[in-house]
Amino acid sequence: MPVERYTFTVYSDEPIEFQSYSGFAVRGLFFDLVKRVSRDKAEELHLRKKLAPYSTTPIEVLGSGWEVVYRRMCSGAARFSITLLDSDLSNIFKDLLFTGAVTSLTLKGRECRLVSIEYSQLDATKLVEEAKAVEKFAVRFRSPTYFRRTPVDVQKMFPSAKKIKAPTPNLYRSYPLPDPVLLFRSLLRLWRAFSGASTRIPANEFKEWVESGGVALSGYPDAIRTVRVYEHPTTNKWVVGFVGEVHFSLPKDLYSEKYAKVVDTLLRFGEYTNVGGGRSAGLGVIKYLDTGSE
Repeated sequence: MPVERYTFTVYSDEPIEFQSYSGFAVRGLFFDLVKRVSRDKAEELHLRKKLAPYSTTPIEVLGSGWEVVYRRMCSGAARFSITLLDSDLSNIFKDLLFTGAVTSLTLKGRECRLVSIEYSQLDATKLVEEAKAVEKFAVRFRSPTYFRRTPVDVQKMFPSAKKIKAPTPNLYRSYPLPDPVLLFRSLLRLWRAFSGASTRIPANEFKEWVESGGVALSGYPDAIRTVRVYEHPTTNKWVVGFVGEVHFSLPKDLYSEKYAKVVDTLLRFGEYTNVGGGRSAGLGVIKYLDTGSE
Protein backbone atom coordinates (compact mmCIF):
# COMPACT_ATOMS: atom_id res chain seq x y z
CA MET A 1 0.00 0.00 0.00
CA PRO A 2 1.16 3.60 -0.47
CA VAL A 3 2.26 5.53 2.59
CA GLU A 4 -0.68 7.70 3.67
CA ARG A 5 -0.69 10.89 5.70
CA TYR A 6 -3.58 12.72 7.33
CA THR A 7 -2.92 16.28 8.43
CA PHE A 8 -5.51 17.63 10.85
CA THR A 9 -6.18 21.31 11.49
CA VAL A 10 -8.08 21.92 14.71
CA TYR A 11 -9.30 24.96 16.60
CA SER A 12 -9.41 25.33 20.38
CA ASP A 13 -11.32 28.07 22.17
CA GLU A 14 -8.91 27.95 25.10
CA PRO A 15 -5.27 27.09 25.78
CA ILE A 16 -4.27 23.47 26.37
CA GLU A 17 -1.48 22.44 28.76
CA PHE A 18 0.71 19.37 28.13
CA GLN A 19 3.11 17.55 30.44
CA SER A 20 6.21 18.49 28.46
CA TYR A 21 5.61 17.55 24.82
CA SER A 22 2.46 17.51 22.67
CA GLY A 23 3.55 14.49 20.61
CA PHE A 24 2.52 12.14 23.40
CA ALA A 25 -1.00 13.63 23.31
CA VAL A 26 -1.19 13.08 19.54
CA ARG A 27 -0.26 9.41 20.04
CA GLY A 28 -3.02 9.16 22.63
CA LEU A 29 -5.48 10.67 20.16
CA PHE A 30 -4.34 8.18 17.51
CA PHE A 31 -5.22 5.28 19.80
CA ASP A 32 -8.57 6.86 20.64
CA LEU A 33 -9.41 7.05 16.94
CA VAL A 34 -8.37 3.44 16.28
CA LYS A 35 -10.42 2.22 19.27
CA ARG A 36 -13.57 3.79 17.82
CA VAL A 37 -13.41 1.22 15.00
CA SER A 38 -11.35 -1.68 16.37
CA ARG A 39 -10.33 -2.20 19.99
CA ASP A 40 -8.51 -5.36 18.91
CA LYS A 41 -6.27 -3.42 16.53
CA ALA A 42 -5.54 -0.82 19.19
CA GLU A 43 -4.54 -3.56 21.64
CA GLU A 44 -2.36 -5.23 19.00
CA LEU A 45 -0.53 -1.96 18.36
CA HIS A 46 -0.11 -1.31 22.08
CA LEU A 47 1.52 -4.71 22.64
CA ARG A 48 3.59 -4.65 19.42
CA LYS A 49 7.35 -4.99 19.94
CA LYS A 50 8.32 -4.38 16.31
CA LEU A 51 8.57 -1.09 14.41
CA ALA A 52 5.36 0.92 14.78
CA PRO A 53 3.37 0.89 11.49
CA TYR A 54 2.49 4.56 11.95
CA SER A 55 4.12 7.82 12.92
CA THR A 56 2.87 11.18 14.14
CA THR A 57 4.00 14.75 14.38
CA PRO A 58 3.66 16.90 17.47
CA ILE A 59 1.10 19.69 17.49
CA GLU A 60 2.28 22.83 15.70
CA VAL A 61 1.01 26.39 15.83
CA LEU A 62 1.68 29.18 13.38
CA GLY A 63 4.07 31.84 14.62
CA SER A 64 6.94 33.13 12.49
CA GLY A 65 6.59 29.65 10.95
CA TRP A 66 5.05 26.39 12.08
CA GLU A 67 6.39 25.91 15.61
CA VAL A 68 6.36 22.68 17.64
CA VAL A 69 4.26 22.78 20.80
CA TYR A 70 5.95 21.43 23.91
CA ARG A 71 4.08 22.48 27.06
CA ARG A 72 1.35 24.91 26.03
CA MET A 73 -0.89 25.29 23.01
CA CYS A 74 -2.47 28.73 22.83
CA SER A 75 -6.11 29.12 21.88
CA GLY A 76 -6.71 29.22 18.13
CA ALA A 77 -5.71 27.00 15.22
CA ALA A 78 -3.14 24.21 15.35
CA ARG A 79 -2.16 21.23 13.22
CA PHE A 80 -0.63 17.77 13.49
CA SER A 81 -0.21 14.74 11.21
CA ILE A 82 -0.62 10.97 11.41
CA THR A 83 1.14 8.76 8.85
CA LEU A 84 -0.11 5.22 8.22
CA LEU A 85 2.12 2.36 7.05
CA ASP A 86 -0.35 -0.50 7.46
CA SER A 87 -3.36 -1.49 5.32
CA ASP A 88 -5.54 -2.29 8.36
CA LEU A 89 -4.92 1.17 9.77
CA SER A 90 -5.61 2.69 6.36
CA ASN A 91 -9.02 1.02 6.25
CA ILE A 92 -9.81 2.06 9.83
CA PHE A 93 -9.07 5.71 9.17
CA LYS A 94 -10.99 5.74 5.90
CA ASP A 95 -14.03 4.17 7.59
CA LEU A 96 -13.80 6.70 10.38
CA LEU A 97 -12.93 9.93 8.60
CA PHE A 98 -14.43 9.73 5.11
CA THR A 99 -17.98 9.42 6.46
CA GLY A 100 -17.88 12.92 7.97
CA ALA A 101 -18.86 11.53 11.38
CA VAL A 102 -15.82 13.07 13.12
CA THR A 103 -16.37 16.80 13.70
CA SER A 104 -14.19 17.32 16.77
CA LEU A 105 -11.10 15.81 18.41
CA THR A 106 -10.17 15.69 22.09
CA LEU A 107 -6.71 16.72 23.29
CA LYS A 108 -5.90 16.46 27.00
CA GLY A 109 -9.58 16.38 27.84
CA ARG A 110 -10.44 19.47 25.83
CA GLU A 111 -12.63 19.26 22.74
CA CYS A 112 -11.21 20.95 19.65
CA ARG A 113 -13.22 21.72 16.55
CA LEU A 114 -12.01 19.84 13.46
CA VAL A 115 -11.43 22.50 10.80
CA SER A 116 -9.97 20.38 8.00
CA ILE A 117 -8.26 17.12 7.07
CA GLU A 118 -5.61 17.07 4.36
CA TYR A 119 -4.85 13.67 2.80
CA SER A 120 -1.66 12.81 0.90
CA GLN A 121 0.06 9.68 -0.40
CA LEU A 122 3.67 8.70 -0.99
CA ASP A 123 4.57 6.11 -3.63
CA ALA A 124 7.88 4.53 -2.60
CA THR A 125 8.50 3.07 -6.06
CA LYS A 126 8.36 6.56 -7.57
CA LEU A 127 10.85 7.76 -4.96
CA VAL A 128 13.36 5.23 -6.29
CA GLU A 129 12.63 6.00 -9.94
CA GLU A 130 12.82 9.79 -9.49
CA ALA A 131 15.75 9.91 -7.04
CA LYS A 132 18.51 12.48 -7.54
CA ALA A 133 22.21 11.88 -7.02
CA VAL A 134 22.93 14.36 -4.22
CA GLU A 135 26.39 15.58 -3.29
CA LYS A 136 25.47 17.41 -0.10
CA PHE A 137 22.30 17.89 1.87
CA ALA A 138 20.86 19.12 5.15
CA VAL A 139 18.36 17.60 7.54
CA ARG A 140 16.30 19.80 9.83
CA PHE A 141 15.45 17.73 12.88
CA ARG A 142 12.21 19.47 13.76
CA SER A 143 11.33 17.48 16.86
CA PRO A 144 13.55 15.78 19.47
CA THR A 145 15.44 12.91 17.83
CA TYR A 146 17.50 10.08 19.26
CA PHE A 147 18.90 6.85 17.92
CA ARG A 148 19.62 3.52 19.59
CA ARG A 149 23.22 2.41 19.82
CA THR A 150 24.15 -1.15 20.83
CA PRO A 151 27.46 -2.65 22.05
CA VAL A 152 27.92 -3.99 18.51
CA ASP A 153 27.82 -0.42 17.17
CA VAL A 154 30.52 0.61 19.64
CA GLN A 155 32.63 -2.39 18.67
CA LYS A 156 32.48 -1.32 15.01
CA MET A 157 33.63 2.17 15.95
CA PHE A 158 36.51 0.86 18.07
CA PRO A 159 37.45 -2.57 16.63
CA SER A 160 40.63 -2.84 18.71
CA ALA A 161 38.78 -2.32 21.99
CA LYS A 162 38.11 -5.26 24.29
CA LYS A 163 34.81 -6.91 23.43
CA ILE A 164 32.26 -6.47 26.20
CA LYS A 165 29.40 -8.90 26.60
CA ALA A 166 26.08 -7.13 27.12
CA PRO A 167 24.21 -8.21 30.29
CA THR A 168 21.02 -8.53 28.24
CA PRO A 169 20.78 -9.41 24.51
CA ASN A 170 18.72 -6.34 23.59
CA LEU A 171 20.74 -3.78 25.53
CA TYR A 172 21.01 -0.36 23.88
CA ARG A 173 21.78 3.23 24.80
CA SER A 174 19.95 6.28 23.51
CA TYR A 175 22.20 8.43 21.37
CA PRO A 176 20.98 12.03 20.88
CA LEU A 177 23.42 13.00 18.14
CA PRO A 178 23.08 13.06 14.30
CA ASP A 179 25.33 10.12 13.50
CA PRO A 180 24.94 9.40 9.74
CA VAL A 181 25.38 5.64 10.26
CA LEU A 182 22.58 5.50 12.84
CA LEU A 183 20.40 7.84 10.80
CA PHE A 184 20.55 5.70 7.66
CA ARG A 185 20.34 2.44 9.58
CA SER A 186 17.03 3.69 10.99
CA LEU A 187 15.81 4.71 7.54
CA LEU A 188 16.81 1.37 6.01
CA ARG A 189 14.88 -0.58 8.66
CA LEU A 190 11.78 1.51 7.98
CA TRP A 191 12.18 1.15 4.21
CA ARG A 192 12.53 -2.63 4.42
CA ALA A 193 9.53 -2.91 6.73
CA PHE A 194 7.08 -0.52 5.11
CA SER A 195 8.03 0.79 1.66
CA GLY A 196 6.47 -2.05 -0.34
CA ALA A 197 8.42 -0.66 -3.29
CA SER A 198 8.53 -2.87 -6.37
CA THR A 199 11.87 -1.30 -7.33
CA ARG A 200 14.53 -2.48 -4.92
CA ILE A 201 17.45 -0.51 -3.53
CA PRO A 202 20.87 -2.09 -2.84
CA ALA A 203 20.28 -2.03 0.92
CA ASN A 204 23.16 -4.18 2.17
CA GLU A 205 25.73 -2.57 -0.13
CA PHE A 206 24.45 0.88 0.80
CA LYS A 207 24.71 0.11 4.53
CA GLU A 208 28.36 -0.95 4.12
CA TRP A 209 29.08 2.20 2.10
CA VAL A 210 27.63 4.46 4.80
CA GLU A 211 29.56 2.61 7.52
CA SER A 212 32.75 3.09 5.47
CA GLY A 213 32.28 6.87 5.50
CA GLY A 214 30.14 7.42 2.41
CA VAL A 215 28.13 10.10 4.23
CA ALA A 216 29.93 12.62 6.45
CA LEU A 217 28.86 15.33 8.86
CA SER A 218 29.84 18.75 7.56
CA GLY A 219 28.44 21.17 10.11
CA TYR A 220 25.77 22.69 12.33
CA PRO A 221 25.37 26.24 10.97
CA ASP A 222 22.91 27.31 13.66
CA ALA A 223 23.93 24.73 16.30
CA ILE A 224 21.91 21.84 17.65
CA ARG A 225 20.55 21.42 21.17
CA THR A 226 19.15 18.62 23.26
CA VAL A 227 15.66 18.59 24.77
CA ARG A 228 14.34 16.33 27.55
CA VAL A 229 10.64 15.42 27.29
CA TYR A 230 8.57 13.53 29.84
CA GLU A 231 5.98 11.00 28.73
CA HIS A 232 3.85 10.75 31.87
CA PRO A 233 3.11 13.19 34.74
CA THR A 234 3.52 10.67 37.56
CA THR A 235 6.39 8.48 36.34
CA ASN A 236 9.99 9.41 35.73
CA LYS A 237 9.86 8.23 32.12
CA TRP A 238 11.65 10.61 29.80
CA VAL A 239 13.79 10.77 26.67
CA VAL A 240 16.43 13.18 25.45
CA GLY A 241 16.60 14.13 21.79
CA PHE A 242 18.37 16.73 19.68
CA VAL A 243 16.85 19.36 17.42
CA GLY A 244 18.35 21.66 14.81
CA GLU A 245 19.66 21.73 11.27
CA VAL A 246 22.56 19.43 10.38
CA HIS A 247 24.56 19.51 7.15
CA PHE A 248 26.02 16.41 5.52
CA SER A 249 28.19 15.73 2.49
CA LEU A 250 29.17 12.76 0.36
CA PRO A 251 33.01 12.74 0.24
CA LYS A 252 34.43 12.59 -3.28
CA ASP A 253 36.81 9.70 -2.55
CA LEU A 254 33.85 7.38 -1.85
CA TYR A 255 31.23 9.08 -3.98
CA SER A 256 28.80 6.79 -5.80
CA GLU A 257 25.92 8.06 -7.92
CA LYS A 258 24.00 4.86 -7.18
CA TYR A 259 24.26 5.28 -3.42
CA ALA A 260 23.73 9.04 -3.64
CA LYS A 261 20.32 8.30 -5.12
CA VAL A 262 19.55 5.94 -2.24
CA VAL A 263 20.37 8.78 0.17
CA ASP A 264 17.81 10.96 -1.59
CA THR A 265 15.19 8.17 -1.64
CA LEU A 266 15.50 7.29 2.05
CA LEU A 267 15.42 10.86 3.30
CA ARG A 268 12.28 11.66 1.31
CA PHE A 269 10.74 8.50 2.78
CA GLY A 270 11.85 9.61 6.25
CA GLU A 271 9.89 12.86 5.94
CA TYR A 272 6.79 10.69 6.28
CA THR A 273 7.99 7.94 8.65
CA ASN A 274 10.14 10.01 11.06
CA VAL A 275 13.48 8.57 12.19
CA GLY A 276 15.00 7.06 15.32
CA GLY A 277 13.10 6.23 18.50
CA GLY A 278 9.66 7.42 19.58
CA ARG A 279 8.31 7.91 16.07
CA SER A 280 4.79 7.07 17.23
CA ALA A 281 4.87 10.02 19.64
CA GLY A 282 6.07 12.64 17.17
CA LEU A 283 9.78 12.28 17.85
CA GLY A 284 12.26 12.23 14.97
CA VAL A 285 10.30 14.51 12.61
CA ILE A 286 12.62 15.66 9.82
CA LYS A 287 12.71 18.06 6.90
CA TYR A 288 15.09 17.04 4.11
CA LEU A 289 16.91 19.83 2.25
CA ASP A 290 18.82 18.97 -0.92
CA THR A 291 21.60 21.55 -0.94
CA GLY A 292 23.50 20.20 -3.91
CA SER A 293 23.14 17.55 -6.62
CA GLU A 294 24.76 16.59 -9.86
